[in-house]
Amino acid sequence: MGEPLKYSNDGVWDGKDWYTYKWVMEAVFSEKAMLGIADGTSKRETLSTAEGTAKFGQMQLQIRRMVGTSVPPDNLQQVKDKKAGTEIWLAVVDLFENKTNATVKVHRNRRLVNELWSMKLLPGGDANLHLCKMFNTCTELKTLQYDVSGIDMVEMMLESLRAQAAFESLKSAVRYGADSSAFTLTKLREMIRAASVRKAEFRD
Repeated sequence: MGEPLKYSNDGVWDGKDWYTYKWVMEAVFSEKAMLGIADGTSKRETLSTAEGTAKFGQMQLQIRRMVGTSVPPDNLQQVKDKKAGTEIWLAVVDLFENKTNATVKVHRNRRLVNELWSMKLLPGGDANLHLCKMFNTCTELKTLQYDVSGIDMVEMMLESLRAQAAFESLKSAVRYGADSSAFTLTKLREMIRAASVRKAEFRD
């Protein structure tokens, strides 16, 4: 799933990697049997008992608290007027998936593309987690109707590697090889992982 989500000391999500945060929240909602309420598929009017109605109201409050206490303050300011848990969760989803605001969508796409170009494999870092983060960001862009070209993604992956012998030889093979089309994203991903393992073994 890529790098772990990051939270402040108060348990507030840092606002990055939205789709991982969404997955975690939906998993928690499911565990507590409130996903249908959170996403609006379960309605109060479909309940037949007073007990069920009361429980529905309590779950709305729980969802509102869970979302309100975990999103960044700047984002909370944009949705805190919502009274019900369903409303605040759907507002947060819309805020990050930008289904209605084209301008925000363009800025978000630009930010994610810039993040891809600036990602670096840190010294001693896990190459697999690093690559997962890159591909997760690429997937997030795709959900926003922005396709990163294969050529750009290859270059982003190569640029993210440190200037070390194991990686430099790989970069040269990909960039100056006779048939660059042979290096698919999947194959390049495997090659980077293998180079990282060889580098670690040589160091040991």
